[in-house]
Amino acid sequence: MISRSSFTNAEDGKVLLNIQGNLEFRNVYFSYPSRPDIPILSGFFLEIPARKTVALVGRHGSGKSSIIPLIERFYDPTLGEVLLDGENIRNLRVEWLRNQIGLVSQEPALFAASIKENILYGRSASMDEVEEAAKIAHAHTFISSLSDAYETEIGGVIVELSEDQKLKIAIARAVLKNPCILLLDEVTGALDVDAERVVQEALDLLMLGRSTVVIARRLSVIRSADMIAVVEEGRLAEQGTHEDLLAANGLYTDLIRHEEAAKPPKRLLAKPYRELKVSQSLKEQPVAPIVESHATVARHEPQAIQLVKSPSLQRQHGAHAFLSFESNSVHESPSMRSPPAEQQLDVSKASDAKEKVAFSNKRQDSFEICLPALPKLDVHAMQQRLSSGHSDPESPVSPLLTSDPKNERSHSKTFSRVNIHYIDGGADAGKSELPKKDMNSPPSLLRLAKLSSPEWLYAILGSLGAALFGSFNPLLAFFLVQVVQNYYQMDSDKAHAKHEINRWCVFVVVMGVVTVLANFLQHFYFGIMGEKMTERVRRMMFSAILRNEVGWFDEEENSTDALNMRLANDATFVRAAFSNRLSILIQDLTAMIVAFVFGVILQWRVALVALASVPFLIISAVAQKLWLEGFAGDIHEVHKKSCSVLEDAVRNIYTVVAFSSERRIMEVYSRHLSRIVLHSFINGQARGFAFGVSQFLLFACNALLLWYAALVVRRSEAGLSTVLKQFLIFSFATFALVEPFGLAPYILKRRKSLVSVFGIINRKPKIDSDDSLGLRLPNVYGTIELRNVDFKYPSRPEQMVLNNFSLKVTGGQTVAIIGASGSGKSTVIALIERFYDPVAGQVFLDGKDIKTLNLRWLRNHMGLVQQEPVLFSTSIRENIIYARHNASEAEMKEAARIANAHHFISNLPHGYDTHVGMRGVELTLGQKQRIAIARVVLKNAPILLLDEASSAIESESSRVVQEALETLIMGNKTTILIAHRVAMMRHVDMIVVLNEGHIVEEGSHDALMAKNGLYARLMQPHFKPNLRQQRIS
Repeated sequence: MISRSSFTNAEDGKVLLNIQGNLEFRNVYFSYPSRPDIPILSGFFLEIPARKTVALVGRHGSGKSSIIPLIERFYDPTLGEVLLDGENIRNLRVEWLRNQIGLVSQEPALFAASIKENILYGRSASMDEVEEAAKIAHAHTFISSLSDAYETEIGGVIVELSEDQKLKIAIARAVLKNPCILLLDEVTGALDVDAERVVQEALDLLMLGRSTVVIARRLSVIRSADMIAVVEEGRLAEQGTHEDLLAANGLYTDLIRHEEAAKPPKRLLAKPYRELKVSQSLKEQPVAPIVESHATVARHEPQAIQLVKSPSLQRQHGAHAFLSFESNSVHESPSMRSPPAEQQLDVSKASDAKEKVAFSNKRQDSFEICLPALPKLDVHAMQQRLSSGHSDPESPVSPLLTSDPKNERSHSKTFSRVNIHYIDGGADAGKSELPKKDMNSPPSLLRLAKLSSPEWLYAILGSLGAALFGSFNPLLAFFLVQVVQNYYQMDSDKAHAKHEINRWCVFVVVMGVVTVLANFLQHFYFGIMGEKMTERVRRMMFSAILRNEVGWFDEEENSTDALNMRLANDATFVRAAFSNRLSILIQDLTAMIVAFVFGVILQWRVALVALASVPFLIISAVAQKLWLEGFAGDIHEVHKKSCSVLEDAVRNIYTVVAFSSERRIMEVYSRHLSRIVLHSFINGQARGFAFGVSQFLLFACNALLLWYAALVVRRSEAGLSTVLKQFLIFSFATFALVEPFGLAPYILKRRKSLVSVFGIINRKPKIDSDDSLGLRLPNVYGTIELRNVDFKYPSRPEQMVLNNFSLKVTGGQTVAIIGASGSGKSTVIALIERFYDPVAGQVFLDGKDIKTLNLRWLRNHMGLVQQEPVLFSTSIRENIIYARHNASEAEMKEAARIANAHHFISNLPHGYDTHVGMRGVELTLGQKQRIAIARVVLKNAPILLLDEASSAIESESSRVVQEALETLIMGNKTTILIAHRVAMMRHVDMIVVLNEGHIVEEGSHDALMAKNGLYARLMQPHFKPNLRQQRIS
């Protein structure tokens, strides 16, 4: 790896003295190195004039997303050229080229550093320049409201930012860089309305006077571009302005028609799943950012600053930006006008929101959903046909979609589960936290021995080998003394002495052969026992991690990286703590016993003196351990920080190379390594001193023994040969005894690892998903009620998210929850799933407090579709049947058809056996979402929780996903969705509007719009003109 040279050398190549910003793709062919057999671009031509904005649109898989990586030279084309001002970018210096380009992506990566350092990535600048860039990016207000302002550390679990805040920092980073070329990759795709308008305005300021390439799916962004390029099957199909392309009535017009068709009709009859087709469509929701002055920005930003959502439910994104700044910095236009007063939220509430600390997070399991609401189908007649066994093959509703409240799961016999009966007892019964001293204490040898009890035979054989090897140290001393004694007796009887010497030498040789066998027994069998024990402890630890409540993962020490390290590294020390330790203990104990037996036989007085010196050796070992504990310091923390820098760099490698920040990353990493060297030096000195003390005590004890042996010889109480035998026997034994003291630093490390591992294993979760107690209702009707609920996240106890909140959703009803960022809507689903328990109040399912229900049973009756679907690194088949492992092939494929996934899966080379890669990296977001929907279909839960399922997906995929979701909610299920788009609101049974943890409005879409309250103001941006359109006009 060290000797490997990159094909893109950052130091080689030309530098253009005067850059205009003209980009050109000339007959470009391209395939990703990991998929060389799949062409992405095939003969692609495109010219991007200087200082113009070009929007790229196309169906999913058309190749438009590969344009930005080729401009940045993350990849080189297979054939053809990419030109900048007429020069092939392969001839340009890579570092210089990337310094001319600014990249802002949908998922901006922020590094584990302060906000100031994140903005400064790529170039050094003064604090005034940093603040000016933040103002242009509309980030200064929320940054200033933080307790440490620009010095606030981000990237960890405790202080996280919402997605729009991350985007503003990334935009500030790009502003500071002041590039000639700007690349925008689906920047506002996943933001809610209120956050989007502020971010879009900042982007519009950034785009002025720069060559800009925009990949977007929203028509509000596409329409305002100077030119639109339509990409189809890796080629440029059409290009022109919005009006010209509509007049041409070609592919672009078809995409627009698909986008219009993606809006939900007033009422649709469900199609049979057999007739569902994977539509090729493009759907955009026009979002109009409101033009506002610098003062106005302060009014809108706080809505994205509030504390919301659990850190453990966050997506961990990286950062896309590294910077360079010039003196001609852009200022916020004083001519920007504020929105009319009637369209602004309550000023007092907005001013209060400014005071709140901005730790809002975008979770890995985001709890917001954008789903078109469809009318309910009356499925009772269908259910009667199904239950009577007369299922119509052309029935518009699959058995997988219906949920009968009189049955535990559904009508479908193939999808029904074993009947579950009541089990008395509360879910929290019998739970108690272990005393803290037990949590921070390493496990006893007895407990470790019990864990290894299945390997008792290996332990016996290993102990036999350890005992044999331990006994050889004093025996070797005895044999050597015998050889020496006979050697000095050769003058009296040479033949006899020679015979005795040969005899004792044969014993030594035999002992050497036996030592080989003893070492094999000791290390082989203790090694097997240790590995099996490590495997067992890892499984116990992983099971304990999965069992913990979600709030436990909010703590910084329980972050994903920390748990991975503890599971991978700390668990291995269990073997060292027991099997290796037991091996050495038996070996040394045997050596001391054999030495003492020999000593008592030869001269008991000397043996007692030798035995009296052993406590001093033990004291030296204990002192050494305590000494090293004091000097160990925070070297482990320093190692963790250096690993964090390395992990950040690898995870966000696109950001690092896009902003030519390799040197800066290396400087940060080198600083951490320097601290490790310093700590290691101090720690090494402490180890050396402690080891020296133990060796001093060893030789002091030997000196005492030698002095007393000489005294015994002088008193004629024993002969010289006898005393010499005793001295050498005890010397060899004590050397064997003290040898493990040199391993004290590692033993100390093992102790800390044991505390870490068994701290997790011993912990009793506050919400235990493995608890077998709790009620299991025979019938689930799906009525959900939150009654007088108060809630705040454990990691942010000072921030009340819900305050005296009450909501009731009747069984079979579809309810949409809407609200500004931080209003508490995401928390509602988290409480229903019982990821957390409320601080006060209760959550009910069919009149039963969910705390009294069996937790695993409860979650088995809920289906969750998230904004960013979670797929495991395995095949598509295994990802779908995760919901129900005993599902048949036919059931799995039926679920995929209902989710509009069967068509694209069948077209893959390996079909359902296709490996999706880490986090589904081999699939598009739309494909991942459909697989996640298929999983929920297969689960067939009576309660459906939808989480912004199509908000971050391009329009064509969004339409297919929405069609699958529409099919999914047709059954008689209780559905709760979180949404912010007006198209999703029109046909739900009820809309609930939240603000600062309270329900402020509820009703239908038309009734709430007529009321002209908060809901109308939140929906108003959908109907406003675009900022750049206003400027152009």
